[in-house]
Amino acid sequence: MRYTSTSGETVSEVVMKTMRSVVCGFALLSLLACGLAPAKVADIKRDPSHFENKTVTLHGTAKQGTKLPFMSHGVYEIDDGTGTLPVLTKKALPPEGEKVFARGKIRTAFRVGGESFGVVLMEGE
Repeated sequence: MRYTSTSGETVSEVVMKTMRSVVCGFALLSLLACGLAPAKVADIKRDPSHFENKTVTLHGTAKQGTKLPFMSHGVYEIDDGTGTLPVLTKKALPPEGEKVFARGKIRTAFRVGGESFGVVLMEGE
């Protein structure tokens, strides 16, 4: 005896479609949990210690940038609409005004009395 749904699909076909949806949903949630979902600059600046040494992705517009003398690094600012954050990169600097994404770890230069100063995204770490 073969069981079918009202749409004519067998039970095993319905189960496979359901399992596929569950697996795709789980994969999407896993990607979001791994830092692929864009963070907001305002959130990072509000609580830098929460993001310290964590990999984040920022999406925004490239602002002014410069190559650091005697180093293979460059620095540019990324503006995501909630604020700007410096990005230290070994890649070529993006042109000002270009839509970019940056992925790396949040670092702070120093802390005084629990306040973080010099928050930067170290791209590629």
